[in-house]
Amino acid sequence: MTVRRNLIRVSIALVFGLLSAVGVNMFLVHANSYSSGLTGASQLVQALLKLAGINVSLSLLVAIFNIPLFIFAWRVFGTHYITFSGLAVLFNIIFLQIIPSYQLVTDPLTNTIVGGVLIGAGVGLCFNRGFTTGGIDIVTTYLQKKFHRNVGSIANIINGVILLITALVFGPSRIVYSLIGMLITNYTMDHFFSSQRDVIVSIYTKNPQAIADQLKEFTHGATMIKGTGVYTNQPTTVVQIVTPRGQFRHIRQLALTADPSSFIVVARVDVEVGNYRHFTF
Repeated sequence: MTVRRNLIRVSIALVFGLLSAVGVNMFLVHANSYSSGLTGASQLVQALLKLAGINVSLSLLVAIFNIPLFIFAWRVFGTHYITFSGLAVLFNIIFLQIIPSYQLVTDPLTNTIVGGVLIGAGVGLCFNRGFTTGGIDIVTTYLQKKFHRNVGSIANIINGVILLITALVFGPSRIVYSLIGMLITNYTMDHFFSSQRDVIVSIYTKNPQAIADQLKEFTHGATMIKGTGVYTNQPTTVVQIVTPRGQFRHIRQLALTADPSSFIVVARVDVEVGNYRHFTF
């Protein structure tokens, strides 16, 4: 099972590298539109260097910017974290180098939409398999783990800086398609990355202690609520956990291992306040 799971992750990393490179080289560049995150920052740096008469490949810039971040991730998270994320970035760099900037359509809005969808789909698929695509995601994941909160604003700040510099250097008209592309990328990523949505898992069990023992090493806390079955008039316990959707399979497996006859319900929730770790990687 582990070998099969790892092969799937490698395949997803390959798919991301291909989709992202096609989205940039064959669509976004023909609309003068920048991607979000580190790839967009690399595109901006490439454009600024061209103004100075220096031509540097986008794949090289992506590699240069990712190296210090992966060294940091290796020191903080260890080898397991960076393995598949590193493969995703490596495949992306390779495909960025070998896929030509062939123009399929001329309309800049169409190029922006298609490019944004391809990149967002690739990122979302990687996130659903439990690894990131490197770049800014490394910083965001570190902040999530350190402060136990969702720090998605980091990516928004980076994208805002990219748009601001683009407007100052190339004029405000150039940021329109980049902004549209970033929004489409984020929307598509959210659609594919269903595992980031918070859910509440309710486990109805007659053997709560066995389930509690299984959950003691889990990332998120759990609450046991005593109850009584209406029809059976028998005591029962509800174990409730709030967690990102991506970790539901793991919880389900733990619960059924401890109590195969348990009844499990999952529902979408929004966490408003409290010390909640929205951390999935």
